[in-house]
Amino acid sequence: MSYMYEADQIAEVLVSGLLGLIPSGALSLMSYVLTSLAIYTLARRRGLRHPWLAWVPVANNWLIGSLSDQFRYLTRGENKSKRKSLLVLGILSTALSAALIALFIAMVAQTVIGYGHGMDSDAMAEGLIGLAMGILGLCLPMLAVIIAYVIIRYMALYDIYKSMDPGNSVLFLLLSILFSVTEPFFLFFSRNKDLGMPPRRRPEAGNPQEPWEDAGKEYL
Repeated sequence: MSYMYEADQIAEVLVSGLLGLIPSGALSLMSYVLTSLAIYTLARRRGLRHPWLAWVPVANNWLIGSLSDQFRYLTRGENKSKRKSLLVLGILSTALSAALIALFIAMVAQTVIGYGHGMDSDAMAEGLIGLAMGILGLCLPMLAVIIAYVIIRYMALYDIYKSMDPGNSVLFLLLSILFSVTEPFFLFFSRNKDLGMPPRRRPEAGNPQEPWEDAGKEYL
């Protein structure tokens, strides 16, 4: 009976945990869709290449950086490379996260297998210490990569806000930093605004989109 009671308790905890993940999962999905749609719309309207990258995790960093680089180039004549920095840092962050998860899974698996097969406690402890050291060794570079990524991404986000709605760009950025859930909504509801962009040039024949002057396409 005790085993059945414990099994019921475990089942209840698992079900409660899964139910608790539903709201956060729904919010994450909504944020992803709103952000991707906003970045896709901005990239397509402003003539950036491969706007569909907005829907690809990690690769969408290239478009976020490109929108920032384009704004800087057209308004100040600056050639920045936030797109490259964000893409590289995003790839590194993903790779380090995957490595940490793999090491953690290996630690749990080794513990379960060790106890299940009656492995010598000293040998098992030695293996676990090695895995733990590997995890700790990855934490420091991962922290540095995440900090650099967050700083550069918020710099790019400020440029995007400023290109859409310069009057509210500072407010949008501060609220995005303090309450990250607001970022997708600011991007989505401002995706058709170009209040901070320079005047468009006259459209050429057969090109009704009126592209911005793009002499030199380093930002693309």
